[in-house]
Amino acid sequence: MNMQEVFSNYPQIADKAAQTGKIKPNVLTKKAFANADEQWNRLFPEELAKLNDEIANAELYFKKAYCTPTAICYNSVGCFFVIPVKDIIWVYVRVVKESMNFIPTGKIHQIWVVDRSGETYLICDKNTGPFTKQSPAEEVLQQMKSIMDPVRPGIFYGYSKELEAFVRGNLPGAAAQVDNASSAQ
Repeated sequence: MNMQEVFSNYPQIADKAAQTGKIKPNVLTKKAFANADEQWNRLFPEELAKLNDEIANAELYFKKAYCTPTAICYNSVGCFFVIPVKDIIWVYVRVVKESMNFIPTGKIHQIWVVDRSGETYLICDKNTGPFTKQSPAEEVLQQMKSIMDPVRPGIFYGYSKELEAFVRGNLPGAAAQVDNASSAQ
């Protein structure tokens, strides 16, 4: 099922997708649309129906992403992507500091997701001032954790070099560990 079929068959998903911004295929986003369609095909019809019900009450994060117990849905490059929670291995925050001529000009707070195929997705980000003590992405990460933990408690959250080495160096082992921890609940 491609993204357009999802939108026509599941009105709540279509409504939330529209709230995240313009979704329109064009020459530049042809590959992105193919990737989005591939991601939507990972969900079974029962999961899509469940997602359609759950997303109606889902909170919008940074005007780009929704998190439900079934999937994370996000808008990127004019496409509406989905990552099934059953495929998520690791979720972490990254803060990029911007500067010009060695003078801090801002920070970008990003939330990244790694799935069982090893793909890494930037699901949402937010810009703040250079000297802010706020950590908006950490707050969103904790909210996402509280939503996904009841259905998949084995997911890794947060960033460390050791965790990155483990996940990147042994993806099948990391996926198996998350699956085992999630099925043992």
